[in-house]
Amino acid sequence: MTIDPTYVAVVGVAFVVAGVVKGAAGMGLPPTAIALMTLALPLPEALALMTVPTLATNLWQAVYGGHFRAMLRRFWLMGVLMAAGVLVSARALKSLGSPTSAGWLGVLLVLFAILALTAWRPHVAARHEPWANPLCGAASGLVGGITGIAAVPFLPYMQSLEIRKDELVQALGILFVVFTGALTLALWDVGALHKGNLASSALATLPTMAGVWLGQKLRLAISPEAFRRVFLVVLLGLGLHMAKGLL
Repeated sequence: MTIDPTYVAVVGVAFVVAGVVKGAAGMGLPPTAIALMTLALPLPEALALMTVPTLATNLWQAVYGGHFRAMLRRFWLMGVLMAAGVLVSARALKSLGSPTSAGWLGVLLVLFAILALTAWRPHVAARHEPWANPLCGAASGLVGGITGIAAVPFLPYMQSLEIRKDELVQALGILFVVFTGALTLALWDVGALHKGNLASSALATLPTMAGVWLGQKLRLAISPEAFRRVFLVVLLGLGLHMAKGLL
């Protein structure tokens, strides 16, 4: 089998950079890796390669922290509807990985970056969670079944809740594992994920974890807030580049 050096370089750099972002900012692994890879790879291939590293980096986040049972009780319905939304929209609309979905992914990245840069923080009281959690889960899943990422409305909503930081980190880990599991099934169903790129996705875990380690070191050297802003500006630029496909 011939190995394309350009392919290896693009994938390796994308996952190292995404890992650095994850390690330094504690978030941003999937959108960073996908946005960088789509500069040189088709979106379906980028989404497929993202599955195993995302699961690997979020499994530990999901189970470690001491709040697993409490967060599972609080967000289980949200997770179920998120997974169902991914599978329904991916099967019904059949646009996951299409050029149009790449454009909408760019729009989502732009919205996410703008919301984060403006530090807009809506507030959802705990009494509204019984209906707001499943609604957000379903909406995020439906969007994710088209674009391949769970960014909007999922992340702004989670940050709007009355929840401690350590609980939020663990809840995000649980829900990202659920989302990525459903996305993996959807990608397999549409033929974007197969044995060949599944092996490549597993190998991509190595540069990702190396990047996470570097990012954690970097977090000690620079201001996390300064790094977060640089990351969001870069993500905004990548999103604008991808959104041009809708014009």
